[in-house]
Amino acid sequence: MQIRQIREEDIPVCAQLANTLPLGKTYGFETKDWIRKLTKARNEEGNLLFIAEEEGRLAGFAWVHTHGAFLAAPYLRFIAVDPSFQGRGVGILLLKEFEEQTRNLKKDWFLLVSEFNIGAQQFYEKHGYQRVGALPDFAKEGITEVIMVKKHERRNK
Repeated sequence: MQIRQIREEDIPVCAQLANTLPLGKTYGFETKDWIRKLTKARNEEGNLLFIAEEEGRLAGFAWVHTHGAFLAAPYLRFIAVDPSFQGRGVGILLLKEFEEQTRNLKKDWFLLVSEFNIGAQQFYEKHGYQRVGALPDFAKEGITEVIMVKKHERRNK
């Protein structure tokens, strides 16, 4: 399994993956919307997009904004794992890449997860994230987003 920065030619495949997942369907995005969002993000400063691939096949991708939480802290905007790769550590690799790529900011890591997505909440909790709040109707009416944070290990010198 290899992690690398997203290239322009990866965007349609990533968009298709995002659109086929339950989360993509819940929020009503179409593949063309994902292509537009990912293309824009790839070209904007402060966004990191990377993929996990195995033998040239997309296993998953992540979209990070380096200062997306309160205009100061790293924010994991989206993570997607191809269902055929689930349970093989792809999500862990992408999450660790998010943390490693933003560790130098010395800020806590943030993400939102839909309240109904219990599996994702458990995954993040297992990897050190804690629930710190909730945002009802934030992304879509009727859905609450859970705010999760992982403390950056600051060393006093």
